[in-house]
Amino acid sequence: MAFDFSFELDNNLVFIKASVNIDFVSSTQAMQALLSDQRFSKHMGILVDIRDVDYVISGPEIERLLHSPTWLAIIDGHKVATVAGKPAQYGMATVLARRTGDTAAIETFYDIEEARSWLGAS
Repeated sequence: MAFDFSFELDNNLVFIKASVNIDFVSSTQAMQALLSDQRFSKHMGILVDIRDVDYVISGPEIERLLHSPTWLAIIDGHKVATVAGKPAQYGMATVLARRTGDTAAIETFYDIEEARSWLGAS
């Protein structure tokens, strides 16, 4: 599987680890799977680790995502922290966060512990 989910219910957090072989389609499918998972609840923090992947979301894909009902459901009431491993990933994840606007709390990090702290997870 391209994405592995682990739920830290004591931290009110879902940790998503991406494998090397992801793309836009598999990413949106993972979001849909998360939304349908009964363990996923309102106001749960989302920590996405993309450090091991080669994929970088493109500008046109960001535009598609911004208007996607799946994306809007993901950001609704959730803090999202993305941990990048490459400057291009960091940059495009930051573009997505800024283009999403003030309707969501989204941040990009290089350090997983900083991301966990920002999400309020121990």
